[in-house]
Amino acid sequence: MIKPGIRLKKKKAIFICQITENSLKVIKCLISNSSKREFVNLEIEAIPSDIDNKKLAEKLNQVFKKLEYNDNPVIVSLSRNQVAFRYLKVPTQVPREIESIVSLQASRYLPYPANELITGSQVILAGKEGYSGVNIIIVHKDVIERYLKIFKELNIKDFSIVLSSYGLGNLYSYINPQETGPVMIIDIDSYRVELVIVSDKKVSFSRFLKLNRLQANWENLFIEEINKTSDAYLKETSLETPHKIIIFGLDKNSQEFAEILNRQMALPVEVLSFSKKINFSESALNSIIDSVHSFASLIGLGLKDTEESLNLLPQEIKEKTRKISRYKERLRIILSISCIIAIWILAMVKNLDNKVRYLERLKIELDKVAKEARPLEEIEKKLGILEIQSARKTSSLDVLYELYQAIPPQISLINFSYEEDSQIVLRGQTQELDAVFGFVSQLEKSAILKNFNVKVRYASKKKTQSGDIVDFEIICLKSK
Repeated sequence: MIKPGIRLKKKKAIFICQITENSLKVIKCLISNSSKREFVNLEIEAIPSDIDNKKLAEKLNQVFKKLEYNDNPVIVSLSRNQVAFRYLKVPTQVPREIESIVSLQASRYLPYPANELITGSQVILAGKEGYSGVNIIIVHKDVIERYLKIFKELNIKDFSIVLSSYGLGNLYSYINPQETGPVMIIDIDSYRVELVIVSDKKVSFSRFLKLNRLQANWENLFIEEINKTSDAYLKETSLETPHKIIIFGLDKNSQEFAEILNRQMALPVEVLSFSKKINFSESALNSIIDSVHSFASLIGLGLKDTEESLNLLPQEIKEKTRKISRYKERLRIILSISCIIAIWILAMVKNLDNKVRYLERLKIELDKVAKEARPLEEIEKKLGILEIQSARKTSSLDVLYELYQAIPPQISLINFSYEEDSQIVLRGQTQELDAVFGFVSQLEKSAILKNFNVKVRYASKKKTQSGDIVDFEIICLKSK
């Protein structure tokens, strides 16, 4: 998607570069405050295969100056042919433990001591039994040391090194975020071809091959290599088979490869043009279209931040970077807390000043109201005296009314004694003992007797000519 010119001052810039046997590629990406990314400039320079580090640093410096580099972060897209890529099943899901196991296992795949190898990893499968399916990237230390020397020469401190395959995976996941099934991605860069299998937005497998289109029967050889890739992927990972093939490209060359694959492959083949879904400046897009080289991995690495475990810097540099990051994070937190405290103190001082002023105004208003309120105070005192005089204690009639409301029909009340503010004694008869306790329960609920303790003093059964009856006495004592 082509967008008009933008004001660079408001955007952060990152640079993504790749150094191959015969070319140096650099692309500049701008990140806005809303995290939107736009690729605004790119350069590609031919370099001899035997170029030394000093001349390569000079060449890279010239390109960076041309693109107005200014101490920006740099991401190196490490060519796939410089690393070994393997799938490993490890008996843990703890990141630190995975990192240690990967480092120890690296020498199994390359014939060098472990201290001469640098590794990266990504968990692509977490098993229920506590195992993890991990892709590991193994590269000889000399390959990384070359970049370290070049960037030291250029005084570039903020950089990372990531395998190009992950740039291709990022680009496809960005264009098709809804895709979760495995697909095979083909990236054609002049005579270099990178094959990547992406599943659930993660790179599951990667392979590199050289393609000589001047060679007789090159089309069949190309198909054969794709089949080998698919077989190796299934044998090594035992994961799901890719259901389609994607070719990255913006030119006729990609369409030609798609036609070859459609004639000889059972899988559906699609040419994926990313020009409409990625923000490019007009000059950057034209340069990509006109070039026989691919910038897909560089674009992909510029689209999102890469996991730390995939950074192929030496372990000691990673640890140093982590310490610096932790220190910066702690410093940021301390500064944030200090700012919050300072703002809070200023707010408290301002609030206190406002309250003092408000209190002064209240005092003035209170003096005015006090003069007008004095007659009302006198009236209030008189009303209080009348209220006290009119207040009356609970009368025997009130108690009798409550007894009338509470007494069950089975009970005959024989005697009622009321001593004001002291006690109430009730004597009566009934044929059912349960009625006595029901009566007590009703009395306890009475509003008039809420300050009395109600209990049965006695309940005795006796026989009469008309049958058994229960004599009872209930006493209600005023609580102290």
